[in-house]
Amino acid sequence: MDPLRSLQHLSGDLLVVAIAGLLFIEESGVPLPFAPGDVLLLIAGISIATGSVNGVVMTVAVVAGISLGAMTGREIFALVGRPALEKAAGVLGFRRALDRVTARLQRGGWRAVFVARLVPGLRIQTTQVAGVTRMPRLEFLAGLLPAVIVYVAIFEGLGRLAGQPIVGVFHRAQHRLFVLAIFGLLAAAFVLSIRWLAERGYLAVLEPIVLGVRRDLADEVEGLLPGAGGDDVRTREYPLVRRVWAGLIDSLLVLASAVYLLTAVSNVRGTELVLDPEGLLLLLAVNVAYRISLEGLSGQTIGKRLMGISVYAPGGGPPGWGRAALRTLVGTLPFLWPVDAVLLGVAARRQRLCDFLTGCTVRRVAH
Repeated sequence: MDPLRSLQHLSGDLLVVAIAGLLFIEESGVPLPFAPGDVLLLIAGISIATGSVNGVVMTVAVVAGISLGAMTGREIFALVGRPALEKAAGVLGFRRALDRVTARLQRGGWRAVFVARLVPGLRIQTTQVAGVTRMPRLEFLAGLLPAVIVYVAIFEGLGRLAGQPIVGVFHRAQHRLFVLAIFGLLAAAFVLSIRWLAERGYLAVLEPIVLGVRRDLADEVEGLLPGAGGDDVRTREYPLVRRVWAGLIDSLLVLASAVYLLTAVSNVRGTELVLDPEGLLLLLAVNVAYRISLEGLSGQTIGKRLMGISVYAPGGGPPGWGRAALRTLVGTLPFLWPVDAVLLGVAARRQRLCDFLTGCTVRRVAH
């Protein structure tokens, strides 16, 4: 049974208590994937619009539930302490993000709490960091309360205006996210199993086929290219095959993300996915956002990180947002790809047209 659908059948004080209670539990640090806070507030707005509950009572209850839950969460994580959270962050791979949020809260005080609580994905984490850093309660509350009011106003207001259809969108997105997560876990388990078998020599014969895209295999292919043998600097510092394979990995990730977004907000049977103009536009938007955000910040997309290469600005280091934007926008123009193919073959540092325009290079950073 879907808990959200069951919740929608409630009314009156029972619905108010149920929504406020679930919001309190989520804010205190207990994940509720079956009932995210955004959707709960949408249901609250719909119930107000349909007259199922008193609007003032519901709004006061959800604001109180969120605020009390966040304060409770702050106290819980103050008791847990930073070492435990840092250990979990190290295991789960978000240590750097934890450090950034911590630094921002310490610098910005209550203003940073207000802003971070409104950033998607940081609402609960802000409470956790405030607790482990032992931010003063009144300072945390000063940023928390206005952020809660804005948060409730946005999503409860959407529920009042959009009504029942928007909840259906969230139901479809939630289902597809669950399916995507299951496939992701299965894929990760498959890859880890293959790597475990390969490391023990059980797949020596099939290794190039099973493991597919690998750095050492890319370097072997690189050595077979004309003129690659004696030109160590060009081959080793500016690898071509690694770059091509990184592009393929990134393209698959972008395509999968675009297809998921399309199917999450529409009926799969009535949508041509990425073949219609809207789908192609979304595909372009996802590609641009993906590459600019990652390359501008670190110089590496997921594909580049897997292949051990990175984009460098003329003076070294990541290219920054401006160069990453120009590089991405020029690099996505299909009619320039033949020019890029020629330049990659003849240029001394294997630069595409977008690299020449921005002064960037793509270099090896790992063996």
